[in-house]
Amino acid sequence: MHTETELKLFVALQDYDSLVKTLNNFPHSTYGKSDLLFNHYFDTSTLQLAQWDMGLRIRGSKNHQEQTIKTAGNVGSGLHSRPEFNVTTAEKTPNLLLFPQHIWPNNTDLHALNNTLKGIFETNFSRETWLMKSNSCTIEIALDKGEVIAAQKTKLINELELELITGQTEDLIELALQIANLIPLRLAVESKALAGYLLSGKVPYQFKTDWPNRLNDAIASPTQNLKPLLKIALNHWLELERYLEHLSNNIREASEQTPPIFQLEKNAEYAKFFNQLIHCIGILQSLAFNDKKLKARLLLDSQIAAFIKILPKKVASFHQNSASPKELLSIEPFWRDIGYGKFQLVLLAYLTS
Repeated sequence: MHTETELKLFVALQDYDSLVKTLNNFPHSTYGKSDLLFNHYFDTSTLQLAQWDMGLRIRGSKNHQEQTIKTAGNVGSGLHSRPEFNVTTAEKTPNLLLFPQHIWPNNTDLHALNNTLKGIFETNFSRETWLMKSNSCTIEIALDKGEVIAAQKTKLINELELELITGQTEDLIELALQIANLIPLRLAVESKALAGYLLSGKVPYQFKTDWPNRLNDAIASPTQNLKPLLKIALNHWLELERYLEHLSNNIREASEQTPPIFQLEKNAEYAKFFNQLIHCIGILQSLAFNDKKLKARLLLDSQIAAFIKILPKKVASFHQNSASPKELLSIEPFWRDIGYGKFQLVLLAYLTS
């Protein structure tokens, strides 16, 4: 068994080449290799593995193939920590009997479960890796570019993953901040597997947040239990990003036969949640400024300070923009402001300290 501790980040496609050059020249980093990876994910027709918070895949490259199962772990604000079990295989379908018996719920009939497995989706991507060593810290850097494929639909993959080999979680975040000084990045909470399940249509999108019950009244007593409030707000920020991208994809996939009222309703919904995104970031700023050290770190970073300064103008510019609706339905121009992702990472560093 191996337990991964990873920090997942999104990068824009147009920044991919610049990021490769940056990582090649990064202090203490050594280029590893480039590989093409195909990944076929399996589950039952009732998605039994997903219900157990397990992910099953067969991953292959030019010289190696293995089956992997990831079991329930912790995912929060871009940090992913999940136990995983890997077994070398030459087969095209997985054999659950090869995994340790103790990982399964009691009374699981593995033979029956194995016989009901079928392919749900696949992810195919190129991966470039680097190894970064500094003091007692060793981190593997992986840059992935490709696509998720399910139900004749595709979704692009442009991700940077930092995996902790030795060291502390804080080392992952500090490395991400160093990279984010040069290349726009943002936290990623949605794994490739979750993206595949959603794209397959077998799992409905769920907008999960406890923002309304916890945060709208938080400003009245902001210094009490500051970290839990910041964590809720940061998770809400990331959930809003996911939902805005979900809405954007729905609108773009709508056919020409879709009634115009659908477009109008979805465009209005997008504007509503974009405004809520701005509001959420503003609340986070107000809360963060109640901690003197956190405030100083945010404002002493010129890129974050510049991002915070322009926030009040964002809603107005969003509504006044003369571009077409389809051009407006993307948060990428917004988060590609360097200060955007760095703000997220500084908050995450504070929450894990």
